[in-house]
Amino acid sequence: MSSERLANEAVEGWIETTAFQLLAGQRLLVRLPPRIGKSHLTSRLGKALGDSAVVVDGATFTEANQGERRDAIELGLQRAIEAHGSAQLIFDSYDRAISRSQGARLQTWLSSRIIDGQHARDIGALFTARCSTEVHRAGAGSPLISRVTPVDPPSTPTLGSEASDVAIREWFGQSALLADRAHASGTFSPTALADTLELDLSYIDDVRGASSIIIEAGAVDEARDSFAARSAVYGLMSKDGPTKLLDRLRPLLLASPADDPTWPNDWSAGVQKFAQLVAGATEVIWSDRYIYRDIEPLRHFLKAVLAKSNCTIRLLGTHEVSGRTVSRAEMARLTALPGVDARFMTQADYRDLHDRHLVTGQGGWVVPQAHVIVGKQSPGSTVAAPAVSFGVDYSAVWRRSLVP
Repeated sequence: MSSERLANEAVEGWIETTAFQLLAGQRLLVRLPPRIGKSHLTSRLGKALGDSAVVVDGATFTEANQGERRDAIELGLQRAIEAHGSAQLIFDSYDRAISRSQGARLQTWLSSRIIDGQHARDIGALFTARCSTEVHRAGAGSPLISRVTPVDPPSTPTLGSEASDVAIREWFGQSALLADRAHASGTFSPTALADTLELDLSYIDDVRGASSIIIEAGAVDEARDSFAARSAVYGLMSKDGPTKLLDRLRPLLLASPADDPTWPNDWSAGVQKFAQLVAGATEVIWSDRYIYRDIEPLRHFLKAVLAKSNCTIRLLGTHEVSGRTVSRAEMARLTALPGVDARFMTQADYRDLHDRHLVTGQGGWVVPQAHVIVGKQSPGSTVAAPAVSFGVDYSAVWRRSLVP
């Protein structure tokens, strides 16, 4: 059997087993770093379970709609129980939902439904979360997570001795999701996947935050290492030890706290940080689709940065932001600053420019959203991470960008 088939069957087997557990009313927790496959698993689980499944995306919870989202879950569970006698709550990115201001309320509310409620025995539940984030709101008095069973993500059985089997084992160990992704193009491309993860700031930050001790030790201690830490090294560690993926990412994952470029919470420190990022460059491009959302805070920030730096800052954003058109007068407020040029992305480039980049040459930095940088939004755990290259020719993009 091919290694690709083995990986796919391992994922399918995991889906089938987990679906039966949820149908039996079990409550489960899956933790994985971002972009590894949590949402892929929850989507497939929902399809496997059918109409009795209530699939929730924690990323859709905002400060404004938390009550509405709880009501939607309540209605979905009620309808499933009435129609099928049971329900299965599949809550993807649960950690993001409880990080909101009403997260403790959500946690307690869920406990009252799936643990202590009238139909608790009829409701199975699966929660997913990143590895370094909180899955419990302290002080809420909810026993929810203590009543949830951690489950490992899909793993492949022992592979054969063929070259492709050996390559998968060397690169990703028994990690079926990563092996499956590496086959996505039709040919086994481990280096392409490694390139993607290397440039994925959120992946590096989550793994480093959860499992730096394991990575330094070079082995997993099942008795001592936490479930979150063991989940974070999915694909980085195997039964035989570190994988090639870990060898590739080790310098980034073992960066010391002093090297961790967390974005400052203080506005003045943010100005200083930005000036450090552009230090030595004669001109930079700051690309962010929503950079022109609030012109005056952006202008105030740039003015402070330019007082500490002599480089030219080129801004690249969209003509329409949050349902409104950015005016020429607003853009003139920016370009009136000595050392600032501001333009609009073309429609042709819009889809490719979905990341937030600070281009200082061939490479540069992956940066937080502009609203965080200019002090309009709390940075939380956002960081600025170095990038050797971006896969986008920003010089060409700038040349064809639109002058206001």
